[in-house]
Amino acid sequence: MRFLPDKPSLGFLRKEAKDLLAALRESSPAASLTDAQRALAAEYGMRDWAELKSEVERRANAVPVAPAGLAEALASTFDLGAVTGTASPVSFTPMGRCWSLVTDRGRWLAVTVFDWITNEQAELGARLRDAAVAVGVAAPTPVRSPRGCLIETVQDQNWRVHEWIEVGPSPVLPTPLAVARGVGTAYGKLHALAIPSELPINWYLTTHKSDADWTDLLARARSAQKPWADQLAQTLPVLTDLRRIEPNVDPTDLILCNSNVIPEHVRIGHHDHLVITEWDFAGPLTPALEIGMALCQWTLRPTSNPQAATAFRDGYLEATGTWPTLNLSSFACATTAWLNWTYNTICESLDPADPDQADATDRGVPDLLAHPITRESLELLLTATNI
Repeated sequence: MRFLPDKPSLGFLRKEAKDLLAALRESSPAASLTDAQRALAAEYGMRDWAELKSEVERRANAVPVAPAGLAEALASTFDLGAVTGTASPVSFTPMGRCWSLVTDRGRWLAVTVFDWITNEQAELGARLRDAAVAVGVAAPTPVRSPRGCLIETVQDQNWRVHEWIEVGPSPVLPTPLAVARGVGTAYGKLHALAIPSELPINWYLTTHKSDADWTDLLARARSAQKPWADQLAQTLPVLTDLRRIEPNVDPTDLILCNSNVIPEHVRIGHHDHLVITEWDFAGPLTPALEIGMALCQWTLRPTSNPQAATAFRDGYLEATGTWPTLNLSSFACATTAWLNWTYNTICESLDPADPDQADATDRGVPDLLAHPITRESLELLLTATNI
């Protein structure tokens, strides 16, 4: 599910709808602007265009305010200079809210991160990010604190800061073919670096919840009278089937990968260049496993898009000259990550950390359950991409 900026405009939405219309017409030439508006509203977790417009108007009258002293504390901790204005909200993400800060030294983006993202983890991502930038991948420039740290705790949250760059929104879904090709090229450049890694694959990408865990989750959803509880019950057989897909990994094939180049972590930059904004999830994967994750993120949302999958493959080939042979096991980490994300999103909906999180998860759960990854959709991707 897409997240609206904290201060969206109707002009912003209209442009996104036009971009989406162009993407829809690549596979459905008869698609109308009304179709695009309806699809865009669904991406934002709204019933229709009218509800989406109403949400924009509501946000215009309820702009979040930074906690007292946050801007000054961040500026001091990261040595950004003297604050010259009020912190401005940018967007809410699953990790928390991002803020724009202006000081006498420039403009900065302050980003909250998950508690498990330590400095050691951030350094892993910085290593890959620096190597990627050297071969032409666009990414924000991180700021280190005077202690040399990328992550610092401010007001009981973990933060990192980037130099501000002017970028557009995330790409629309379904993914335009030109964007799919560009994403494939970016992955190809990252994999061509072939930075070795002897670390194990992150548990989040390899460990499943049990049948008992999912059954208990369904019981909790019904007890809470969630409107999507029956939808979860109907989807459980699909989830069980996905857990049967297991990875087949040769440890010598593991390289350092971004692991999370999802649409929400990409922005459209100048001249339509793609900017990868998130690197803190970096870790070891094989190229095939990360390609499997990428295809699920970029070519299965909101529905299967074989044309985009082929464009992704062509972009990857352009960057590397090779394409790994994929099979169902190539999607093992992708399906495990999707299952864990779905499980955790439902848990957050049942016991939200704050009002923003509650709103995001209540909108996100029905979307996840309505568009599950399936074995059939993965088979379509294999047909579209294997040479």
